[in-house]
Amino acid sequence: METTVTRLGFAPVKGTRHVARESITLDALGPVGDRAWCLIEGESARVLRTADAPLMATTVVAEGTDLRVTLADGRCAAGPVVPSGEPVAVDYWTRRILVTPYDGEPARLLVAQSRRSAQLARVSRGDVVYGAPVSMLGTASVRDLAGRLGRPELVEQSERFRSTILVETDEPWVEDTWVGHDVSVGEAVVHVTGRIGRCGVPNRHPVTAAADASILKELAAYRPANAAGEPCLAVDAVVVTPGVIRVGDPVLHTNVRK
Repeated sequence: METTVTRLGFAPVKGTRHVARESITLDALGPVGDRAWCLIEGESARVLRTADAPLMATTVVAEGTDLRVTLADGRCAAGPVVPSGEPVAVDYWTRRILVTPYDGEPARLLVAQSRRSAQLARVSRGDVVYGAPVSMLGTASVRDLAGRLGRPELVEQSERFRSTILVETDEPWVEDTWVGHDVSVGEAVVHVTGRIGRCGVPNRHPVTAAADASILKELAAYRPANAAGEPCLAVDAVVVTPGVIRVGDPVLHTNVRK
């Protein structure tokens, strides 16, 4: 089955707004630039989780160590951030990772918006990615969910689900059948590893971060769940062949890998 890429996106700072992009580059570790930064809490020495902090309405553009941070109310800080301490070990979902604290005007605005005693930190590729580095979702699944909730506007809010790749599909939940298969996307090939169990993040509006929908409750009523009891939506994938993916590129389901 061949279809096309409808949307691409990621967040350079974990937990901030999921930003749409015309193209992304996949290497062996996933989308280049995705979740290269995070906020860490001083008291608990842990990575601030997406659902914990009011960062989802904050837009970040990153080019190397230059960050542009824009809040929902229009306040903005742009410029370089610099290391402010030695690497430290912190907790990310019970996994210990090393992060390097950074400071600068954009970092301070992010910390203020988090409303926590926190620091901006740079992380190694993939260290603050909970599952596989690439996620994929079909548009028919979003339409099906929107219809069940009686919320047609959700069709235009696919970034609510924070998927790397949104694929135009005709059959709801067809992406479940991609598990165990290779999928060609633009220049890249990914291998789909499993369905994604969802936390409460999709209940929040992707622009305002307001809790405005009972998506998790609706999914739980009819979708399969993972071992933790979380209802599944979208699929995870690892990169088999690196390459550039652009909006409009073909998506071709290929084969089951042995």
